[in-house]
Amino acid sequence: MKEKKLVSKWLKGELNQDELEAFKQLDAYNSYLKISENAHYFKAPEFNNDAAYLTLQTTISKKVSKKTNQLPVKYLIRIAAVLVAIFSVYFLFFNDPYTTISTQIAESKTITLPDASEVTLNALSSLKFKEKSWDKNRTVKLEGEAYFLVAKGNRFSVETNQGKISVLGTKFNVNNRDDLFEVNCFEGKVHVQHLENSVDLVASTTYKYHNGKVVNEKIIFGQPSWMDNRSTFKSVNYGYVLSEFERQYNIVFELENINTQQLFTGSFIHNNLDNALQSITLPLQLTYTKENGKVILQKSE
Repeated sequence: MKEKKLVSKWLKGELNQDELEAFKQLDAYNSYLKISENAHYFKAPEFNNDAAYLTLQTTISKKVSKKTNQLPVKYLIRIAAVLVAIFSVYFLFFNDPYTTISTQIAESKTITLPDASEVTLNALSSLKFKEKSWDKNRTVKLEGEAYFLVAKGNRFSVETNQGKISVLGTKFNVNNRDDLFEVNCFEGKVHVQHLENSVDLVASTTYKYHNGKVVNEKIIFGQPSWMDNRSTFKSVNYGYVLSEFERQYNIVFELENINTQQLFTGSFIHNNLDNALQSITLPLQLTYTKENGKVILQKSE
């Protein structure tokens, strides 16, 4: 039987048992019931079957349309809530940005890491680490030179563009410059992974890579000399010495026929420019003149 006829007879209370069962199977049955239940709140006008049917159909269509439009919104809201939760978890636990500490020319700086380990940066150096995940991953990235006093705990790693150093708890220095890679162990044990080399250093030993060669040396000082405001060198290119000098003093060298590949052994202090210049020129029989922030180096006549 057509829906219109069923509704019409239902409105007049004329449905037999079979028709009533058919009426209950209609998709809009529940909506018809709700409208009927609320009808007693209103004074009904004179009844008209066709008008009543059209009114019911319009009301139900609006309800169905509203319901159809609302369901996607509800789902979208739920999806959005889930995405917000996911991104919140991501930013809290996975988006752990690096903390970066840097030094300028003639500047050194000591940093205390989350586990109480200490790092002292030499001039023009930088250190990066992730603070939030530090307890699970004690790893720093180093550019330049730094001295480490590592608190005991799980593995502590220093990553550089030339090699990686791993320890558990110790004192050591890492120098990671363009033409030099050097690790000095002052206490405990240090593992160095550099190129194809894998070396374990014990206290008072060093691993140095310079001029394409690996040099293993003994060290006798208790901490890096630069920590005492003095740069010390043993058989390194003179060009490297000049670069380190420029990192400790705000000057630029101008060279006149100077062999920067010759090896230099010696040191210079960080708090007296003229004294320092004499320390790196006299041993090689060089002279210097200062001019507008530049230092001109020449061979002695």
